[in-house]
This record gives sequence, C-alpha cells and structure tokens, in this order.
Amino acid sequence: MATIFNRPPPAQAGHDVLEATEARQGRRGRHAFVILIVSTTLAIGVLFAAWGFYSGAFTAANEASTPTAAEARATTGPVTNVQQ
Repeated sequence: MATIFNRPPPAQAGHDVLEATEARQGRRGRHAFVILIVSTTLAIGVLFAAWGFYSGAFTAANEASTPTAAEARATTGPVTNVQQ
C-alpha cells in the first residue's frame, strides 16, 4: 500500500516530464471548436423544432386562459379609491 503514495520514477532519457496540472489539462484546437459549434447548433435546432411543434398548444392555452370582456367585468369587485 505504501507504493501507491510514492512518487513515480524519474523520466527516462528522451521523455518529457509534465506536472500533474499540465497532464490533466485538455488541448484546445480545431476539433474542440467544431464540436462546440455543432452541438450548439443542434441544441438551437431542437429548441426551435419543439417550439414549432407545440406552438398550436401554446396558442390554445393562451386563448383558453384569456377572459372575455364580459367575464372580466363580472369578476371584478366594486371600484374603490386607492388610499395613499
């Protein structure tokens, strides 16, 4: 168990030695940028497709929840002055 906590052996000739932080860092490059752009574009496309697919339901729900003028007049209470 003690060998787990020991430092690794020194680098052999011709090999670079990296610090732990350097070894854990990812590389930036064209591939990462392409993946970022493609995934963002797909996410936007899916959101617009879902919005377009459910837009009829949104309109129906909005019309069902909007009261007519007669319903609005019937549900309001007596007019009172605002006290300051």
